Amino acid sequence: MLQDKGYVPLLRTKISEVEAFGALSPGIKENCFPVFLARAWPNASHFQLTINKVQGAMDGQPFGFGLDPEAVGIESRRAAQGEFEALTNPHRGFRAYYDQLSGIPGAVPVLQPTQSSNALLLQVGNADQLNRGLIIHQRRGAHTPLSGLILNLPPLPHDTVFIVDAGWSRDYIALEAWVAPVIARILAVLPDAEIVVMASSFPDSFSHIIGEGEEAAVERRLFAAMRQRYNQADLTYGDWGSTRLLQSGGGGAIPPRIDVPRQASWSIFRAPDEDTTYSDLAADAMAHPCYGEAPNCLGKQLIADTDGSGAGITGTRKATTARVSIHLTIQAAPGAAPLMDEQPYVD
Repeated sequence: MLQDKGYVPLLRTKISEVEAFGALSPGIKENCFPVFLARAWPNASHFQLTINKVQGAMDGQPFGFGLDPEAVGIESRRAAQGEFEALTNPHRGFRAYYDQLSGIPGAVPVLQPTQSSNALLLQVGNADQLNRGLIIHQRRGAHTPLSGLILNLPPLPHDTVFIVDAGWSRDYIALEAWVAPVIARILAVLPDAEIVVMASSFPDSFSHIIGEGEEAAVERRLFAAMRQRYNQADLTYGDWGSTRLLQSGGGGAIPPRIDVPRQASWSIFRAPDEDTTYSDLAADAMAHPCYGEAPNCLGKQLIADTDGSGAGITGTRKATTARVSIHLTIQAAPGAAPLMDEQPYVD
């Protein structure tokens, strides 16, 4: 499934993330296989709008289409949320979900978590009938150990991909300690399996940064370590596209902030006082070496357009769009630079 694909970003169907992917150049999109975790589009009457937005961003390229577990149970009177919830019904192996995907060209199913072996069997049958492959997303901390349960089932559909997702953490040792044995379990049963190694280390706090700072990313380091350890395995790099799960923080206004992704870090420009605006931060970013290093893309243009007149970055959503756009473009670039200590396998 991932032939000629060098990068698998895990994205949620939030406006900023879909907008950032949709604006990527054709060449960058061709090197990506995004997996979208879908939820009802903001203020949409029907769930179909989510599907339309994702299809519009993909330009005919294949993609994974799962369901966002963080969106289950959200209270809403809109039909879109009810239609989304109906797709999470495990009846007949999540048949409603697979039926929905059959009407979305290019959409590859993501195995839905369940403790029932019978429900897993039915899902495998539904995916096999759909004949587009299957994505098995195993995330650290998930209640259902999919990689373990599924390995005991009958043969999986053709083009099955395992996503070994260490989730979010700033603790590299914890990420590696979880990922390595999961990959080993998969390879012990399916030595030719396609495996995506994924994590997120985008910071959860910036209060220590006054003005400008830099935060290290560990996703590429994790992938390099796994490729070195399992040097004959079919591994592909993935991450969360410079995002993390939404936090339920305290009150108070969030200081303006512009983040510029780099290959293995983020340059952070954060307002030191209440008088600093996004246009001030954009000027600081453009004067920094990280801006010159950034590839031409929507995110870079949004920073350049930020002048306080309503163009460019005007709030957190556009700032997120800019960050995700730059990150995706860097990571999906053909031949994205490996880390210095990453040694390619030589037979």
